[in-house]
Amino acid sequence: MNRVALTLASFLAYFALSGMLAPIGILVQPSAAALGVSAGEMVRTLGFFSTGTLAGSLAAVVLLPSVKLRTLTLSVYGVACCVLLCLLLMPTDLRAIAAMLCVLGACLGIGLAQAALVISRIYSETYRPSMLVATDGSFSLAGFVTASATVFLFTQGAPWASIYGLILAVVLVIFVAAFWLEFPENVRSEDPEDAGLSVRAWPRTIWFLAAALFCYTFGQSSFLIWLPSFAQTSIGLSAAEGGHLVGQYWLGMFIGQILTVVIVVRLGAVKMSFIGALGCFMAAALLFTYPVSLVSPSMLALIWGVCNFGLLKCLISQATLAFNETPAGLIPSLLLAASLGTACSPLASSWMVEALGVAAGMMTGLVSLAAVLLLVVAAIAWRRDMNLSGIKQ
Repeated sequence: MNRVALTLASFLAYFALSGMLAPIGILVQPSAAALGVSAGEMVRTLGFFSTGTLAGSLAAVVLLPSVKLRTLTLSVYGVACCVLLCLLLMPTDLRAIAAMLCVLGACLGIGLAQAALVISRIYSETYRPSMLVATDGSFSLAGFVTASATVFLFTQGAPWASIYGLILAVVLVIFVAAFWLEFPENVRSEDPEDAGLSVRAWPRTIWFLAAALFCYTFGQSSFLIWLPSFAQTSIGLSAAEGGHLVGQYWLGMFIGQILTVVIVVRLGAVKMSFIGALGCFMAAALLFTYPVSLVSPSMLALIWGVCNFGLLKCLISQATLAFNETPAGLIPSLLLAASLGTACSPLASSWMVEALGVAAGMMTGLVSLAAVLLLVVAAIAWRRDMNLSGIKQ
């Protein structure tokens, strides 16, 4: 029963972070109009949440091996509850919003890394890849739910920050549950054998996978941030229809990850990483070029989501399989690389858009997704280079 509860709490941790990220592209125009700023400036402001998740992922590398999970959970989600309440009550000052989003991102970033570590510790090697992909199913489901809810709230005339009320409810559940959950041990021991699990001992393939995670989240975020605007300016969709594409993508991601939970047990994380990287790039390229005569943009967005096949967690699962026991710092380090990509995306893509137009922001994401495919191929090629202490052959 405790393992089930821990699993559900971990899923909610993913739901909360995705619920903050997914509606950013939809929130840009309404929030910019409400606050009287440009769309580019609003993207950079909302992007402070991604900056915070980067800081949280960096902090998790230090905190997870040294702070007990219960203490960490109560601390970060307690602060997150307070910040979300402030966002709901005072969403008027641009600097205050940026600061609050940064703090919130740090808290949820730590919580995400913690959730992944919990899953990796409470499930065996056989089921670990499936469960890690399943957490991404929660991530994608949250993207679909919050994107759809945001569009609905806007049609009802609700304030632009109203969607944060849903995230507050999810965070509050995690905070309350932490008082009675039995968390696995995570504090680093002083065993000399742990030295073999130091960062310097990690095989080269881990670094390829870390770079692939950076490029994946950078490309995904860039594409999704500007997809609603691209749909309006280049395809001729309405604002609501453009926002619907984001929801369709996350629905497709959810479907793809449910399929991957089953398929990865048979094919393994390595093959699923390659399939996901190839599918993600090809479907994104198809959506960018938009062959009108073939299929609707809504269906293309759904297909793009499905074709990801839980790529992020397949990459992380592939990395964990290189070790007899997952080092406490491995998953936070990989999530740090992913968070860095998400954090850099709003800033870099907004500069490209302001200089060259909305299509340039989409192309930036597409090039990054192409790099993911190349890095996954490189990681597979170097897979046999694992003759280091503490690493499985």
